Amino acid sequence: MALDITYPAIASTFGGHVVKGGTESRAFLAWFLENYWRLDETEVFDAVCDGSGDKGVDGVYVNHPLQQIDIFQVTVIKGAEKTLGDSKLKAFAGTLGQFSSKSNAEHSLLSANAELKAVAERTDLVKYLDQGYTLRGVFVTNGEADISATGYLKTQPKIILYDGLRLQSEYITIDKTDPIAKEANFDISSVPVLSFPIGPTLPMVVAPIAASELVKMDGISNGELFAWNVRQFLGKGTEVNKSVSESIKNVDEHKYFPAFHNGITVLCKKLDHTKERITISGYAVVNGCQSINNLYVNRGSISPDLRILTKFIQVEPDSPLAAKITDHTNNQNGTTQRDLQSNSAVQTRLQSEIHSKYPEYRYRIKRGEHPEWSKPAVIENEMLARIALAFDLDRAEAWSQNYRLFDDLHSEIFGRPNMDAARAVFMYEAYLSVQDKLALLKDQSFATYTLSRWLVMYLVREALNTDKVGRKLVADAKAFYATAAERTKTKDCVAYVAQRLVRIVDGEVERRKAATGFWDYKKDLKNKEVISRLRADIISRYQIVIDDDPANSFENRWNPKPVLPP
Repeated sequence: MALDITYPAIASTFGGHVVKGGTESRAFLAWFLENYWRLDETEVFDAVCDGSGDKGVDGVYVNHPLQQIDIFQVTVIKGAEKTLGDSKLKAFAGTLGQFSSKSNAEHSLLSANAELKAVAERTDLVKYLDQGYTLRGVFVTNGEADISATGYLKTQPKIILYDGLRLQSEYITIDKTDPIAKEANFDISSVPVLSFPIGPTLPMVVAPIAASELVKMDGISNGELFAWNVRQFLGKGTEVNKSVSESIKNVDEHKYFPAFHNGITVLCKKLDHTKERITISGYAVVNGCQSINNLYVNRGSISPDLRILTKFIQVEPDSPLAAKITDHTNNQNGTTQRDLQSNSAVQTRLQSEIHSKYPEYRYRIKRGEHPEWSKPAVIENEMLARIALAFDLDRAEAWSQNYRLFDDLHSEIFGRPNMDAARAVFMYEAYLSVQDKLALLKDQSFATYTLSRWLVMYLVREALNTDKVGRKLVADAKAFYATAAERTKTKDCVAYVAQRLVRIVDGEVERRKAATGFWDYKKDLKNKEVISRLRADIISRYQIVIDDDPANSFENRWNPKPVLPP
């Protein structure tokens, strides 16, 4: 669906970000940061500071991997006014001038409002300006830039404009499975029912529902019923599912299910009930996926005594409240942080973008999702997190701490502007190249050790950063993945870099083993200081190799220069 940038349609689009007492421009920026800068909810609210006395600064975001500071200003264009001229952009240039140096920033912040001061302090804005981070201005509006605006921008390379046309062209529609529209009915004529409305606008009904009726809900076999859950069916082989399956097959236990089963939570757009029947439509199961699938698989063993306590709540499944219900009900069970992030806008947006732009790949964001997807065309978000941690972030100490990937490191890994579909696919294809080249190592025990692949991924990034064109690829992969031919060339060039590095790593491994008779790499590859020294040694040797044969630099392999005749 195309994004309607006209007012008031655009206001309804970012309306979910409006807070009591907040301005429309504040909500507009929050929506923009979530959808275009790919920040998570916490980072969005941390960045926004729009209000009286904000010195023309509506938001601040510090991008450490790219060493950039983004200053945001937003304008909502309403009514007959359809375009953006140069006057607001000139005023914004003046705003940026207030932060063009450490001294200017310190002076401007003296008279800033408390929220801007807090953002500056929280982000260490002055510190990073002094360290040489690049200052950029990002102007966001739903209007279309006119000739005077586009002409002025040619003289202002530090201002990036997101006008209505650009917002439309770069908007990613999240491809989320709709709740089940078909009506479902459940017989409650012979059982007690609790009707417990949570306030006047949130009806809830709890009842022991016959398992034979639960398995008749649409969307079980293809997983659509559980699209809003934090995970899909994990298969019959897990210990929990084996236990549930055995209980279902034991008819003598059926009458006890309401006593020892945690129950099922169903969210629905419409909920009606009488003494005889509960009727729902627009529904999704957000807790109980494993149970319902086990019932479905073993439906031949279901007896009339088998009932499960089911909680029906009338709420839009895609609403913030529904997300909170889903999160809290699943926190009580054996879920992982990956499960709890699976429905976040950061993950679902990236999934939709990858599937749209690179349909040969499938991006799996929750356990059990589409088991028919086959490798290597499947990019697991857990694997992408590990790849990005090694390639993108200077966090070598966390390479072995997988539990942090979807916890405190999730925003750092996924919630940043350049973590788009092109970058995800580029890093995954670079990882496949690294995996392929590791077979060249003499010591295959080292080659197959998990942290070794992250070391080489990190070294590939560092090697690319020694090269002018390589640095551009590290900063933004989109330009290198614009066409199929450029993508193939990029993959070949990165594979060559990986092969050169693996050859050097091979020599280093053998040297360390020869020096002491044994190298405890399993210890050293968990030590950030050791990895830093390895990086210095290996990249310096890589640079010597390239200096000896400049034709094999990334830049020259990407854009070969003609050989001049003697």
